[in-house]
Amino acid sequence: MSLTLGRVAQIDPSKVNTDTTFLTSYKMEEEKYNSAMADTNKKRILELNGHIPNNMTYRVNNYGFRGDDWHIGTDCDVTMGSSDTWGGGNYEEHIYPTLIAKETNRTVYNLGYPAGTADGVFRYAYYWLYKLKPKTVYTLFPNPKRSELILRDEPTGELYHKHWSWSERKRKERDNIWPATDPYYYKWYSTDANSLLNNLKNMLALKQICDEIGAELRLSNWRYITIADLPKEYQQQSTYEIQGGHWPIGDIGRDFKHRGKLFHKLFTEHLLSTNNYNTEVNNLKERIYEEN
Repeated sequence: MSLTLGRVAQIDPSKVNTDTTFLTSYKMEEEKYNSAMADTNKKRILELNGHIPNNMTYRVNNYGFRGDDWHIGTDCDVTMGSSDTWGGGNYEEHIYPTLIAKETNRTVYNLGYPAGTADGVFRYAYYWLYKLKPKTVYTLFPNPKRSELILRDEPTGELYHKHWSWSERKRKERDNIWPATDPYYYKWYSTDANSLLNNLKNMLALKQICDEIGAELRLSNWRYITIADLPKEYQQQSTYEIQGGHWPIGDIGRDFKHRGKLFHKLFTEHLLSTNNYNTEVNNLKERIYEEN
């Protein structure tokens, strides 16, 4: 049985067209919130970022992505990426896909998904971009040290994609669960060249698809927004360690994994004014060459 590229972007299809308070694919998000409410310092972070009371939900559309329903044939733009594009830990009105739509006055469909990878960006692009035919594709491209493995569900014979990331190894080694139990996992990440080349191939493939449908590709990375870009009051705050390093406590997502609404505002401004595609491609090429 072949891989179904167009499957809705939810493990549980019953979550399509619903609002969910916490991610259905990441049970630890609710546990982290409840734990933070019992911790004085973390509770203060939640308060600073507008997450007490807990009014934030993830609005899941007709195809399992976040935001408004998609209507094929609509004049649109799209965003692609991982949880930063989905908007993990942030209100929908604060995330960069929503802000781009507001700034450009255009319909923007959000193809981001939690735990997304460069493989996943290509997989969704290959299926959806030919159907949606956006004018512009915006992407906060996923980091290299994560990828997808295609596995087979033995009872049904159905193929499905499974995310794995080098950053998850400590917790999964401790609990003796996949992918830390798979020896291929360690072989893949034993040299950076594997993940760097994987990202480069998917980045080039995304550009090829955009060229074929006549869409502009605007690509960047969270690294272009630093603490030095924030207002002084944020620069003077203590920091909390999230994905990608430490970040001021006044701009932290509810999930304690992602940056907050100020980051999304600054990233929106950056992505609308600067296209880092060529820089990122050349950077990957140089890093791969150094590996060899």
